[in-house]
Amino acid sequence: MNFDLPPTDSDQPPAFVDVAPCRAWLAQMPVSNPVQAQAHFLRQLHLLNRYTLDGTTRLAMLEMLRETICFVQDESAKKYAGKPLPLAPPEQAALDSAHGLWQALATGYLRCLEACDSDAGLKGQAALICQRALATRVDNHIDLVRAGMHPAPAHWRLVHRIYAAAEALGVANVAVADALRTDKPQTPMAAYAEQMLLAAANLHELTPRHQTWVMRWARRWAPKLVVQPTPPPFESRALPLCVDLDSNQPPAFKPFAGAGARFLDTAELRKSLKGRIELLARGAPEDTPARLGLGEDCPQPACEELLRRLYPRWVKGGMMRRHDRQGMQGACRFVVGVDAIHYYLSNHQPFKSPGQLTSEELRRQREELATFGRIAERFEDEYSRNHGYQLENWEVIEDWGLLNQSNGGLRLVRPLKQPGGRLAVGQLIAVQHSGASGLVLGVVRWAQIVSEELISGVQLYPGKSWPVAVRGTGVMAARESYKPGFVLPAVPALEQPDSIILPPGSFKPERIMEAWTAEGAVNVKLKALLDRGADFEWASYVEVAPR
Repeated sequence: MNFDLPPTDSDQPPAFVDVAPCRAWLAQMPVSNPVQAQAHFLRQLHLLNRYTLDGTTRLAMLEMLRETICFVQDESAKKYAGKPLPLAPPEQAALDSAHGLWQALATGYLRCLEACDSDAGLKGQAALICQRALATRVDNHIDLVRAGMHPAPAHWRLVHRIYAAAEALGVANVAVADALRTDKPQTPMAAYAEQMLLAAANLHELTPRHQTWVMRWARRWAPKLVVQPTPPPFESRALPLCVDLDSNQPPAFKPFAGAGARFLDTAELRKSLKGRIELLARGAPEDTPARLGLGEDCPQPACEELLRRLYPRWVKGGMMRRHDRQGMQGACRFVVGVDAIHYYLSNHQPFKSPGQLTSEELRRQREELATFGRIAERFEDEYSRNHGYQLENWEVIEDWGLLNQSNGGLRLVRPLKQPGGRLAVGQLIAVQHSGASGLVLGVVRWAQIVSEELISGVQLYPGKSWPVAVRGTGVMAARESYKPGFVLPAVPALEQPDSIILPPGSFKPERIMEAWTAEGAVNVKLKALLDRGADFEWASYVEVAPR
């Protein structure tokens, strides 16, 4: 039960050392101001964790503080969850405060866990202490994932050690109430299994909305996993998740050796997943995600698609690549955002409505005519700098396979200290890797900060794209302004039709759009939505004659 915690003393007491003063102090907490509340909690927990105190009193105060701490943490998470990476300084500061507070709360429970060896009364609370310590680590992990951060090896070492302590105390299967997380009692084993499921799900590859669904499902189905020292029967159709309690590594499907090796039997989880996937695929009116216990906020077909994505990662040994890696490495050029991509694909020409000049361009041209008697043919570089456009330099780590997609994906990396744009999941980008003749459009599928690097997985759209100016047609078209867009040709080998990338909110089936290119205007009728990102929509089309 030794967690290498620093020694305690009585030199600097916290604001409370008993339950009644703790309740009075908590009543004055400014919960409407998460930043201020976090600072108060953090200071007092640090003092409490270094103060010599009997374990029973310490546990009672931690339980009293926990609900309000969780509320404050949820409010603080709104500042950094799902934000583009790297985080802006205020967002990073909010994450650092939340991470520090989770660490301090977990340390408090570890103090209680260490005291179980010498405090007979506290030993009766061992199951609750282990479950709370593991639940706090899960909450910390969730916040890191929502902020695009990669949990450090120290996180996994501590999680494994807490569960090992639960086994040593014989309480791994003892359920305790935890109204903050679930309406059913939860065992330390279930809290540990929840953490392992979250790790195996590769949450950083999901949108914030889908992350929320998976987090809820992992908590719901974690009790179905059984942690055991021996592998399940060989004839089982579900592969076990494997962990090493003596390591600092997340779960894997490759078995570990040694006394710390454990196997998470996923047989019951497989039945739940497979059954729901089959019912959703059947499409009966009564088999809705809500009635299957998946959540009121889970529509079809997105719910079924996500379950199919989780199925191999949770019970079948992980995702198998449909295409071989091609060993692609080296430098590449990288552009972030619709406006910047349009600028570079247009040979460094600022976007403007066809046949029109902006008021800024008119003003500049009048000034140049009055001063020089002519209009200068430059300003492209100045325009690029003023608008923050830049061709960034990234490194290609490897080609990256995609589920139910072609093998047009890359895994890219950029040092955090290197200047560059911020990335959001679903954002339109353009890449020119070594050997390519020009920029290729793509979309950010995931982004994550690991150590001092920003790593991203991008899906590339096949075909050479052409910049266009697009707007709707009809009686209201005159009032609608042109916006940047891109046309992609059909790729018969991939069964990809002629397609167009539009501003968000543009797509409606059979809607006719006007697309201007350097060669003139064409009218296109939108057919099917191929993809939707954070700042664009990608749709197939057919050309139609003007009305």
